[in-house]
Amino acid sequence: MLLDDRYPVLETLEEREGITLYRVEGGVVFAFQVRTPEDKERFYRYRAAIKRLEELGLVEAVVSAKPGRYYAFFPERPLARKAPPRAALEALAPLGFGPEHLAMAEEGVAYLSPWPLGSARRALARAPSRPRPGFLLGAAPGLLLFLLGLWLFSQGIYRYFNPPEYPVPNLVGKTAREAFLLLKDTELRLEVVEGNDPTKPKEVVLAQEPPPGTRLRAGRAVRLTLNQARLNPLPELKGLRQEEAEARLSELGYRLAGVAQTESPEPMGTVLASDPPPGTPLPPGASVWLLVSQGASLGPTVPLPQLTGLGQKEALFLLNAMGLQVQVEEVPSGAPSGTVLAQEPAPGTPMPPGGGVRLRVAARGEVLVGALGPLPAPKPEAPSVTLALDLPQEAEGRQVRLVLVDDRGEHLVYEGEGRGGLRVSGTYEVVGEARFRLYLDGELFQEWAP
Repeated sequence: MLLDDRYPVLETLEEREGITLYRVEGGVVFAFQVRTPEDKERFYRYRAAIKRLEELGLVEAVVSAKPGRYYAFFPERPLARKAPPRAALEALAPLGFGPEHLAMAEEGVAYLSPWPLGSARRALARAPSRPRPGFLLGAAPGLLLFLLGLWLFSQGIYRYFNPPEYPVPNLVGKTAREAFLLLKDTELRLEVVEGNDPTKPKEVVLAQEPPPGTRLRAGRAVRLTLNQARLNPLPELKGLRQEEAEARLSELGYRLAGVAQTESPEPMGTVLASDPPPGTPLPPGASVWLLVSQGASLGPTVPLPQLTGLGQKEALFLLNAMGLQVQVEEVPSGAPSGTVLAQEPAPGTPMPPGGGVRLRVAARGEVLVGALGPLPAPKPEAPSVTLALDLPQEAEGRQVRLVLVDDRGEHLVYEGEGRGGLRVSGTYEVVGEARFRLYLDGELFQEWAP
């Protein structure tokens, strides 16, 4: 058998967990079967560990990551009984490897095993035979070795039935190096998985299993979630309405720092740019500025005053005095009748002479609500739907929002504090398929087709 057309296989030494250990001419090969994302992650973590040892000048290896040929070749080096250097252990700890994975040579590391060494070490460590100089000279060392082995066996039996226990320290918030040093003097194994929390520093422990204070027997594993702190790119907001851009930022966990306006041929309220620009990696809670169009210049402008909270007559008087046009939408609400509930554009917006302002005004009782003030007679050729709804008793005392949804988007029908039995009715022009949605305290309560 020829492995990768370059390594003649002499013997198959061990196979487990989808990995096979071969003795080949000139060394050994660990060959990986990579079929799942987990298999690939295990191989690349193993390759990263070999690379760290190579950077320290402790090992020689040839690693292949070609599809269907995932393996690591280590040249043959005589094994030696010596402790791994501290630098090697510190480099391997964040990747989940420890001293039980290292086979040492006289100078450096002979090979790195993907599993804890056991039968593989015995299979590879073949002592050369020597001629017997004589019965007495040969028997005495053998007897000593037998007695030493018997003593080691008894110690092993004792430790097997009485293994030491170690308390697991609190490792959350520690760096990978700090966590390794806290576990270095124990006989606990360290396993590492990746996590992602951009709000915390990179390479810090986000979670551990088992929790601090747990007592584990020697050889048990402590599993750490190590933060990689990957940031999310800011999406493209240009061309969206200001309200849509703000909602998108809120969904992604970003904060709106402010809005700047400028004259532009784009419709009023359209986002022109963002700061930082699209594609910038940002952590959650980062601030974003928006540049919004205030429409094309139409000569002198005046800032729109604060109208919310005023009566309808007062608001109309101010707007007429400024030479602005007004559209009024009556919305059933718990506020006093005729109170301005909302305005569009927002207060402070520069308004040219003759510009349009839309007001939402509170009304009581049964109200015929139009998209922009009193409804005109429906056009015969335009499709329309009719609403006649008595609010359910579940709406009593809760915040109610009723919207009509068609191919143009959402259109507000009613908003305010609910009263059981309050009747809301109207006729609406629609485009395409239409549906009504009733929300109580922001949660969808009912949806139906007219």
